[in-house]
Amino acid sequence: MSTAGVPAWFHLFLDVPRPRWEEAVGFWSAATGWAVSPPRGEDEQFVTLVPQTGDAWLKLQALDENEPRIHVDLDAADREAAVQRSTSLGAQAAWTYDGVPVMRSPGGLLFCHTLGEGTDPRFARSEPERVVDQICIDIPRSRWDEEVAFWAAVTGRTPEQTKSPEFVRLVDPDAHGGLRILLQLLEDADGEVQAHPDLAVAHRASETCRHEALGAETVGVFEWWTVMRAPYGQVYCLTDRDPLTGKVS
Repeated sequence: MSTAGVPAWFHLFLDVPRPRWEEAVGFWSAATGWAVSPPRGEDEQFVTLVPQTGDAWLKLQALDENEPRIHVDLDAADREAAVQRSTSLGAQAAWTYDGVPVMRSPGGLLFCHTLGEGTDPRFARSEPERVVDQICIDIPRSRWDEEVAFWAAVTGRTPEQTKSPEFVRLVDPDAHGGLRILLQLLEDADGEVQAHPDLAVAHRASETCRHEALGAETVGVFEWWTVMRAPYGQVYCLTDRDPLTGKVS
């Protein structure tokens, strides 16, 4: 397949119910230690969390919906080619917002085709304690093969089996690249594909305590990660990965 339309950069969007907007923005700014940009959009429904160094990749959006979710924006220089690429791979158009095509993967996960050139390196890992650096796409068993193939092809990244059989990572050819993408095989046989954000943290136990002090709830503790729930309901994970490299410690 041609490389036309392959994303140059990815943005992770946390989509928040409007009544919990201020709470969510405050929580993630405190959790990451990043500054909040001025709001934008016709209803001031978008903000960016600005890292200490490097280009931004984490954003929040207020929604008139009851449950939080996440989606990813795929920046490409040629948006028409990007849309053609994803459509040929099985994506379906959902709607258009302000000229931006909003799509669904074959399994139903929302993503957007946005414009961006990309430069190397754009991502600067410089915070040794913590960083929100990964989207984990949660895939029911009946959707697994199709969804892994789709995300590998649409991103131009190579799938790589991890030590755990239920996880496949999509390898960024740039070792200093931006948002990491992990695919998780769920026990559920059916359902829509969903996703959650992951943080790489240097000290998971103390980081868990810090997040609890910010209002988060611990949902479950596993060998390599802890599942958390933000005060407004967003599920996310603290993982035993080096914040400076993104790799498992």
